[in-house]
Amino acid sequence: MSAESAAQSANAAGWRERLSLLSDSNFRKVWLAGAIYGTVRWLDMLAVGVFTYEVTGSPMLVAMMVFLRLLPLILMGSIIGVVAERFNRRRLLLGGLVFLSIVCAILFLLALTGYITLWQVGVGAVVNGFLFSADFAIRRMLLGEVAGMRRLGAAMGLDSATNNATRMVGPLLGGVVYQAVGLEGTYLVGFVLSALAAFLISRLSVDSSAPPIRTSSLLADIIEGLRYIRSNRVVMAVLIITVLMNFFAFPFLGMIPVIGKDILHLEPSLIGVLAAADGCGALFGAIVVTVFAQSVYYRRIFVIGSAIVLVAVFVFSLSGVFGLSVSVLLIGGLGLAGFGTMQSTLIFVETPASIRGRVLGILTMCIGTMPIGMLVVGLIADWIGAARAISVMTLCGMAVLTAVLVHWREMR
Repeated sequence: MSAESAAQSANAAGWRERLSLLSDSNFRKVWLAGAIYGTVRWLDMLAVGVFTYEVTGSPMLVAMMVFLRLLPLILMGSIIGVVAERFNRRRLLLGGLVFLSIVCAILFLLALTGYITLWQVGVGAVVNGFLFSADFAIRRMLLGEVAGMRRLGAAMGLDSATNNATRMVGPLLGGVVYQAVGLEGTYLVGFVLSALAAFLISRLSVDSSAPPIRTSSLLADIIEGLRYIRSNRVVMAVLIITVLMNFFAFPFLGMIPVIGKDILHLEPSLIGVLAAADGCGALFGAIVVTVFAQSVYYRRIFVIGSAIVLVAVFVFSLSGVFGLSVSVLLIGGLGLAGFGTMQSTLIFVETPASIRGRVLGILTMCIGTMPIGMLVVGLIADWIGAARAISVMTLCGMAVLTAVLVHWREMR
């Protein structure tokens, strides 16, 4: 067989593996549950941000709401990773989704009757954050188990593409519902979607309920995970880049309602369009990565994607025109696809199954640095304005990324 024929056969086999994912009912349930919850997460973030700014007029309090939403990642990330290895992952995820649907129902009734207050909205944000932690550490472990190592890249790529689609659909839906109905409408949609995601997970036939009996303590398991990370330079670099992106780049998301209202003078529905732009670009980029990415390029895709996001967000901070702002966020979304898809994929590839849950939990903690970045950008925004605050943060992020690439040459 010629080299060309061998390559064609390999490509055909790759396409069959990708298509086989969608024919697997267990994969479809885990994947669709993630898509539905992702829509709830982004819908809620946009609506709560607009509501908070309308009530208080404070960029700092808008950032605080995002801080509360993401705080559970840094507080609980490593613990959730260990818990995911010890207990039934399907039941853990199902319980979280049921609890979220109950909280959404309560907040809907409070908003409908006019009794809702800012602290209650904050409690809802914290609950959403706990489920985000569980979704990342627990649902992605389920996804990897269902897909298997041969289909892992395609599975993570498809999940990343779907997550990025929810970054587009969620804010659009949130902006439209908030403008048409109000905060109670967004909580009602959140309740219905959370209940639907819970139903899908309840029908999952992969139980993940028989982990080996563990005699070590929770703290010992976490320490073992940290020791492994120190021994693997690629995993260490992935985690450090994850920290810098979540601290310096992604806090701009919390400032979108502020920039949309104060600089671009947009209605809530158009703020939703602005917030959805990077998700649209990321959806297209993730589809490309899913179809064409080869394992030899995983590290480069991760790094180049990170750089594109930083540059795009910096340009966004300088723009005062709606069309240009949407365009650069679309481009940033392409970079986000590379970063987001390869983040979990590299962890799966580089980490043995026996310790993977702990490393994913620590990855969740690294993502949890975003609320700290949110507070910093909120404080700077109160001082010099939201747009300039984003400029300062992204320039710092570019400098740190350059230093990381100088030290960790494996990532080039």
